[in-house]
Amino acid sequence: MASVRLENVHKTYPNGHVAARGLDLEIEDGELLVFVGPSGCGKSTALRMIAGLETPSSGRVCIGDRECTELPPQDRDIAMVFQSYALYPHKTIRENLAFGLRMRGTGKDEMEQRVDRAAGALGLEEFLERKPGQLSGGQRQRVALGRAIVREPQAFLFDEPLSNLDAKLRVQTRAELSRMHRRLGATMVYVTHDQEEAMTLGTRVAVMHEGIFQQVAPPMEVYRRPANRFVGGFVGSPAMNFFECQLTEEDGKPRLATGELSVSLEPGDWLGEAGNAVILGVRPHDIELVATEVADVPARVDVIEPLGSEMLIHLQVGTVEEGQAVRAVIPPEAQASVDDAVGLRFRRDRLHIFHSESERRLN
Repeated sequence: MASVRLENVHKTYPNGHVAARGLDLEIEDGELLVFVGPSGCGKSTALRMIAGLETPSSGRVCIGDRECTELPPQDRDIAMVFQSYALYPHKTIRENLAFGLRMRGTGKDEMEQRVDRAAGALGLEEFLERKPGQLSGGQRQRVALGRAIVREPQAFLFDEPLSNLDAKLRVQTRAELSRMHRRLGATMVYVTHDQEEAMTLGTRVAVMHEGIFQQVAPPMEVYRRPANRFVGGFVGSPAMNFFECQLTEEDGKPRLATGELSVSLEPGDWLGEAGNAVILGVRPHDIELVATEVADVPARVDVIEPLGSEMLIHLQVGTVEEGQAVRAVIPPEAQASVDDAVGLRFRRDRLHIFHSESERRLN
C-alpha cells in the first residue's frame, strides 16, 4: 500500500467551471479518507484526478513515492469501484473476480489464491459459481469490491459505491467495508454525499465546498468543532441552527444577543469588541426545553415529529412574520404539545461561534 498526495491541485474545465481550487492533502498509508460534500462541490473530480481519469490544470498528484500527474490510469496501480457494478453477466462470480488478473497475465495458482482470499474476506465463497443475475444488489456490490481487492493495488478509490443500494443494504455493506479496511490495512479514498457514510467510515473526513477542502479532520472533530459555518451546517442531522447575534457585555460578562435571544458566556469566552456581529450555531441535540424565566430564548412549538428514541420538534422564535425557525431534539418522554409556549436553553459547552463575514470559527 502507499500514501496519496495532492499538491496545490487546480482543475478548470474548458467551459470555465472551476472544480478544484488549490487542493493540498496527504492521505496516509493505510488510511480510509472520505471526501464528502454536496453535489457539484468537486469531490468526484478530486477522486478522478487521483485515478488519472481527469488531468489537473496545475499541481501534482503523487501515489507512494511516484509523481502520477500525467500517468494514465492503468499505470497508477490503483483500483476503482464505481456506483455501477459493471459485472460481466455471462461470467460466473469466480470469472468476474479473476478477469482483471487474467488480462494482466497472472499465473493460474496465484490467481486462484487471490480470488479465494477476496471471496473469503467478503463472504462470497458460496456464490463463486453463480452468475451476477442470481445475486442481490448487495452481493453484486461485494463482487465489485472483490474485483478490486484481488488486484492488491497501492490504493482503492470508491466513487459513491453504495448509492444504488437500499437503506438496509447500505448499512450492512458499510460495515463490511469497515471490516475489510481493518483486515487489509489498505489505503482507501471514498467519495460520498452522505454525511452518515462519511462519519461512520472515515479515519478522517475531508469536507468539500466549491472546490475547496473546508476541513480535513477525524469525524468527531468535524462534528464537534466545525472549522466554519458551512461545515457546521452540512455535517450533522438535523442541521445546526444559526442565529445572527451581536457581542454585548453585561455585569462584566460577555453575552450574545439578538431580538429575544440572550446567551451569557464565561469571561474567558470573550470573542471581540462589544457590538461586533457574530453567528451563533447550536445543534438541535444541544437544546433543552426549560421554563421561560430561565431560558435563553422563548419559543412556540410548531410541529412535533416522534422518531421513536427521540422527538424532533420544530419551533418558532419571535413573530410568525419576522421570527426564525428552530429545530430541537428532545427525549420522547418530554412534555410538549403543538402551540405550547416553551423556553429553550443551549448547552454552554457546545456552542459554535463564527465570524459574521469570514464565517470562520471563533471559539
